Amino acid sequence: MSLPFASLFPSRPEFFQNFDFFDIANGVGYDVYFGLSNAGITATSTISSNYSGMPHKNPAAVVNVGIGSTFVELVDFDWDITFNLPKTIKGDILVQVPFGIITGGATTYTMKCTADIYHFDGVATETQIGSTATSEILQEAVGGATIKSHITTLKVNAATAVHFKRGETLRFSLKVLAWHANGGSAQNLLGGFGCNPQNSTDSKIELLVNDQTETQIITTNQPTQMAFHVPFVIPN
Repeated sequence: MSLPFASLFPSRPEFFQNFDFFDIANGVGYDVYFGLSNAGITATSTISSNYSGMPHKNPAAVVNVGIGSTFVELVDFDWDITFNLPKTIKGDILVQVPFGIITGGATTYTMKCTADIYHFDGVATETQIGSTATSEILQEAVGGATIKSHITTLKVNAATAVHFKRGETLRFSLKVLAWHANGGSAQNLLGGFGCNPQNSTDSKIELLVNDQTETQIITTNQPTQMAFHVPFVIPN
């Protein structure tokens, strides 16, 4: 008589994983993470509505930039996603970044935003994924202290699979850079990011030297939501 092995040893249940959207042709599923910042601390969340009531300030800094045609870094911030389960990333990583500059006076300036993405082992080692992505290069001529902002989508390709162990981090390092021409005199340029998960149009900034300063960095009615679209290999 045959034994009912199927009932004695039930099959292993299937593993289900939800994604925000799929790229079936490349075998990946995308999750979207939203960047945020408050009181000098940057973070990410998968649900934008979690932060609807949170006091929010976008990170920024003032740099005195001399005359010239070499880009000067105005601000550099990291946003981290730390995984509590093993993950494998492969494909195009997309970064939606609102960024802006406020000038100290009349000038003509050129600005851009860059993104570097790293695998951080949680201890001391950062390994870059792909290469640096750079936004459109924008030039503005202003007659006085003026906000100019832009939203860009940057793409970094993880051409080969990158495996993350539990507790390891996917790190996004974003920078705003600029140079200016203003009759040979130095100029204070304030650069910063929009990173409000709720995409509010009234987000303020906080200067690195004074977290009580509230100044607008993104033009009114322009997007302030920062989003990271991450491609994960779909388990077989």
